[in-house]
Amino acid sequence: MVIYLADPESLPHVWGAWKNSGSRHDVRRQKRRIRLKDPQEAAYDDFFGVVRVAGEPTELLIRALQDATAAMARLPEASAEPALGEALDVTGIPAAERPPPEAEAEADAQWRWMSGHRLFFALTQATVLALQDALAEPRTARLCGPGAEAAGVLLRSSAAALRLTASFSPADYQSVVRPAMEPPQFPATGFSGFWSADHRVLLQRLEAWGRSHHSSCAPDCPVRVGLLGAVDEVYESHIGVCRRFVGSRPSLLGGSDDATATLSKLARRRRRLL
Repeated sequence: MVIYLADPESLPHVWGAWKNSGSRHDVRRQKRRIRLKDPQEAAYDDFFGVVRVAGEPTELLIRALQDATAAMARLPEASAEPALGEALDVTGIPAAERPPPEAEAEADAQWRWMSGHRLFFALTQATVLALQDALAEPRTARLCGPGAEAAGVLLRSSAAALRLTASFSPADYQSVVRPAMEPPQFPATGFSGFWSADHRVLLQRLEAWGRSHHSSCAPDCPVRVGLLGAVDEVYESHIGVCRRFVGSRPSLLGGSDDATATLSKLARRRRRLL
């Protein structure tokens, strides 16, 4: 299974763009494929089966959200994650009528890891779009409006996606999943979510929203509080994945003997963006 997405830098700045898209015609085969310029970001795409396509970014994202959500929703553990479907609700995107054919494979550890990350990438792009809408005009009504509120919902859906991504045994992570991300199976060293182009742009938009909000609205604004809580939930889920599979050992990125502690410090820094 692959997922087709645009370069995150090309996403529109209007939340209502969803309303003008959503057909099921296969735009993926009609557009030119592109490759991200950063070699690590391109390698990250290759590993997770992310194909970047020029043009129609919202159309691509709608299809990606539908298919990736349908794939993960078939897991038995998905019934305990109601936030999984909230992303489609907040965007107004209809659910896929049935899971994509690739989702019929046995949901083993590698399938969960790959499919869950693809859903996380699509949700990250949707969050970028929501924040860009909030930043489109320097007015508090827009800054704290539907785009920012939707961003909080999408981040909570991302947290649910992370939990489902890790719904397999630590033994399978050590024997199957982790070796696929390090030499000799994967040629580069230091494999990391820092290589994600979508995550890079999300951090930029969170920081921009935080700066704008600081200069125009109160710190205890309910929308800001909601976004902070959503960011916390995403990192709590990420830390939970790390604790489950890596614990106090080094991550693939290296740089520390305690991956969970490093991730906790990173979460605090990310929170300060808002």
